[in-house]
Amino acid sequence: MLLHPDIGSQQEDVFARLRMGIKNLPAQQKIICSYILENYQKVAFYTVEELANTSHTSPATVVRTVKRLGYESYKELLDALQKVFMAGSNEVWWELEQIWSGDENNIDMEPVLSWVARDDVEGIKGSISSQLMDSFDNAVNLIKKARNIGIVGMRSSKYVAGFLHFMLNQLFSNARMLAYADTDTVYDEVLNYSKEDIIIAVSLGGPHFVALTHEILSFAKENSIPTILITNDRGNQAIDYATVPLCVGRTKYHYSIVPPLMLAEALVTELGRKKKIIAQKNFAD
Repeated sequence: MLLHPDIGSQQEDVFARLRMGIKNLPAQQKIICSYILENYQKVAFYTVEELANTSHTSPATVVRTVKRLGYESYKELLDALQKVFMAGSNEVWWELEQIWSGDENNIDMEPVLSWVARDDVEGIKGSISSQLMDSFDNAVNLIKKARNIGIVGMRSSKYVAGFLHFMLNQLFSNARMLAYADTDTVYDEVLNYSKEDIIIAVSLGGPHFVALTHEILSFAKENSIPTILITNDRGNQAIDYATVPLCVGRTKYHYSIVPPLMLAEALVTELGRKKKIIAQKNFAD
């Protein structure tokens, strides 16, 4: 049985098929799906044998996995991965390593401040898509009508979540950070949320994401709590748990939280426009 006929049009992309494969396929095929998600930039140019060797499976298992994902051939899967690789502002670690290994005394090298700024600008430009615009409006509506707003982010994602919390506090009296002081009590906090509330999770970095953030989103979905996910990786498995996923672009040469911060600023700005009377009073006070 193929996986893709049962998923909606929004999920017909290669990442959605791989995420679904991790959930539903046999163990060895799950390993292949996970490996591709975490290394899709490299896998886009692998042969069947190379993928089998690096994922510690077999060529026959690779071929079976490709068929179960709904692709006619391994080449069709590679074409889908290469389109993502070429179209997006994807993180390419070997290019970053090349920059690190360059001659510090080379006067022809572009100044770090210059290329980092340019890289951030390109990451922001790569964020804007019709899908993000539609999801953005849905996210604003969910936040605006929520009884309580819970915000969660771990590690570097915590700083985007913290900024969003600080700014939303200028507009709402019902926004709070979850697991801010102690992650051991996060489920005690989440238990207070229901379908009338909203949880906003920030999950950045990839391919290795903080597991607790994903567990919170999974728990929320099981308990019918609406959620918004801010991420910078379409391979993020937490997308499948989120009511509204918001995926921004990634910088190419360095790790950056600028694109998700831009999104957080846009959310606050739009909510401020819709809550302008309250916002103006708060700022005046």
